[in-house]
Amino acid sequence: MKHIIITISSFFILLTSNLFAQKVSLGPEIGLNIIPLESSKIGTNYQLGYNVGFQIKYQLSEKFNLTSGLYATQKKQHYTFVDTSITTDPLGGIIGGGQGGGNNEAEVYTTTTGVATELFLQLPLMVNYEYKNINLYLGPYAGILINANRKEVYDVESTATDLSSLIPGGFGGLGNLLQPSKPESASYNGTKGLALIDFGAIAGIGYRVDKLNFNLYYQYGFLDYRENKKNEKFDSHNLLQFSIAYLFNLKGSKGLKNKYDLDI
Repeated sequence: MKHIIITISSFFILLTSNLFAQKVSLGPEIGLNIIPLESSKIGTNYQLGYNVGFQIKYQLSEKFNLTSGLYATQKKQHYTFVDTSITTDPLGGIIGGGQGGGNNEAEVYTTTTGVATELFLQLPLMVNYEYKNINLYLGPYAGILINANRKEVYDVESTATDLSSLIPGGFGGLGNLLQPSKPESASYNGTKGLALIDFGAIAGIGYRVDKLNFNLYYQYGFLDYRENKKNEKFDSHNLLQFSIAYLFNLKGSKGLKNKYDLDI
């Protein structure tokens, strides 16, 4: 995978080193990522991320371009897992009848639900077909994880004897004090356990009005977002992205002028 990134990066450097002698346009591009996080019987939960960088476009012919760029793009993943541990249940034997009548051990289930927000430095390389100012895009991308933040909620359940169920709630308020605690939450930074490389494909459609380009892309990752998914099912980054790019021709470049350009 590193060889792919090096190859694409080398091409990008080679391309930019000859900008003034070739038909090249470039400019800033900003976008909004629409990220599906979780599917259930009642639908899918979506969250938003950002995509900021610059686009570079090299004209291969009247209708075909090679489009690349460098972007800081935000992706997210939802995850849930359960940890099980054994603890002592001091009331189990007593309430169960003493000698052999109860179980002195209890299982504790800790359910962790979280969202990982990941920031990638991403490099796409797409073939771009343009017809009457309508653009079609298709190609691969490669990204390197540079930062991540996680927000997690921990919900603990136990098979231990619940003393609060044996005391009426009105008994001096003691019953309420013994109710299970609310789930705890935490937030922390770090890329531990997350895959450092993301690689996938991009397909998109756009419309150009003079120097403004309005684009809609779909990205699908070929690699699992985790460093080691163990026995979990495959889960990769995929998202919809809406972006706006402002491209201008460099000095000394003929640019991307064709018969479909608008004279504004």
